[in-house]
Amino acid sequence: MKKSPLWKTLTKTERRAWSVWAKSNPILLEDFSVRYVSGGKAMTYVVRNRGIRVDDANPELLPQAHVWGGNVLSVRDAGPFTVNAGYVGFRTETAVPEGYWFVWATPPLLSSDPDPDSQMRLITFMPVVFTSINALTTTIGPQYAAVHGSWDGPGVGGAWSPDRYIWLRIAEYWDGQLGPVTTFKGRIQVEL
Repeated sequence: MKKSPLWKTLTKTERRAWSVWAKSNPILLEDFSVRYVSGGKAMTYVVRNRGIRVDDANPELLPQAHVWGGNVLSVRDAGPFTVNAGYVGFRTETAVPEGYWFVWATPPLLSSDPDPDSQMRLITFMPVVFTSINALTTTIGPQYAAVHGSWDGPGVGGAWSPDRYIWLRIAEYWDGQLGPVTTFKGRIQVEL
C-alpha cells in the first residue's frame, strides 16, 4: 500500500509522533502478516481502517491504547449453514460488552485447497454487541453473498459432495488498529 498523501499535510511534530507510535505498534498488512512499519505507512493503514469503519479519519489523531480481547469468537456450531435463508456467523466464547471485527472469507473450497489465502476477500466490518457466552452473532450471509455469491451446493438443501469449506478470518478493530488475526475453517453444513 502506498503512503497516503495525507502524510504531507502533517506537521513535523505530528510526523514524529506517528514514527514513535509505529515503533511500538505493529500493523496488520494486506498479506495478513503483522509488522512494524514506518510512521507514514502506519498512519496510512490506521486512516484507511477508520474510513472503512466510518470513524473520524483525521490523520493527526494517534490511535488510543487497547487491550485485545483474544479468542472471543469461534465458528463452533455457528455455520456456515445452508438451511432456510442460510447462516454464516460466529459464536461468542467469552462475555464481553461490545466489539468490532473486520471479517474476510473465501468462496466454498475443498478441504485440500493449497492456497485459501489467495482467495480471501474482505466481507464486512461487523459490530458485535453481546454480554453472554455461547450467543450467536447476526448472520453475515448477505455480505458474504455480495462478495462470493451463494455458498449453497448443488445437492439437496444446498449440500456439497465432496464437502466444501469456507475459511473465515477475523481481526478485532479499535480506533484504526486491527488486532491479532484468527482464522477458522467452517464446513458448509445443511443441518443446523
